[in-house]
Amino acid sequence: MIKVLIVDDEPLARKRVHDLLRDEPDVQILGESGDGLDAREKVRTLEPDLLFLDIKMPGLTGLELSRLLHEAKIPCIIFTTAYSEHAVDAFGVDAVDYLLKPFDKQRLHEALARARKRLAGAVPDAAELARILRQFSGLADNRSSAAPERLAVKDGTHIKFLVLNDITHMQSEGDYLHIHSLNGEHAMIRERMRDMEQRLSQAAFMRISRSLLVNTRHILEMKPTAHGDYEFMLPAGERLVSGKTYREAVRALLAQLQPSR
Repeated sequence: MIKVLIVDDEPLARKRVHDLLRDEPDVQILGESGDGLDAREKVRTLEPDLLFLDIKMPGLTGLELSRLLHEAKIPCIIFTTAYSEHAVDAFGVDAVDYLLKPFDKQRLHEALARARKRLAGAVPDAAELARILRQFSGLADNRSSAAPERLAVKDGTHIKFLVLNDITHMQSEGDYLHIHSLNGEHAMIRERMRDMEQRLSQAAFMRISRSLLVNTRHILEMKPTAHGDYEFMLPAGERLVSGKTYREAVRALLAQLQPSR
């Protein structure tokens, strides 16, 4: 039996989830909560297996609550929200799914199926999560089309939120990405370069080689090399060289940055 806690500050939204779960024979609804602080206490006392969790709530937001649950028995989380722009952060805290309101019974059923697999011990499918995220990247909404301001990255059992404008560049090292920041901080995350490039498609980052993704806001100098590529100088003195495959993209950037005559 899957023990469920429904957390949303809107009574009608809680009732909607409750009604959709009514016909699920293996689901037991332990209770409901209307704010993040109360939900935190209920998680501690009731020990649910699964949370249906709203993002924007009083007390603690859904994301803030999810980051505090290492203090208790950690339930699986299905976020339910009207805001598409938090999807990346949601999966950064190991959410099972992200339901955008208004959702129907079929969509909830799909999310519940993923929760059953996770509770049975299945490892999260990276390709599946990427497919879900792509659903939100193309939404015709001003908030979703804007560039993200922060990047959620795993650091052991914690989640770090890096300010994108502070990141100078990222370098791939095998199956990991090494993230460099203006303040000298570094982070290593397990993610492929092409997936990160897609995540940052609306931000000021450009791929200059197979292993380098650069924040164009922090390029101090560009100059051609003897082989037809380009060397980039960054604020901390790093010098990065573009690759042949990305030569045309770099030239296009150079053309954009040059003052018009």
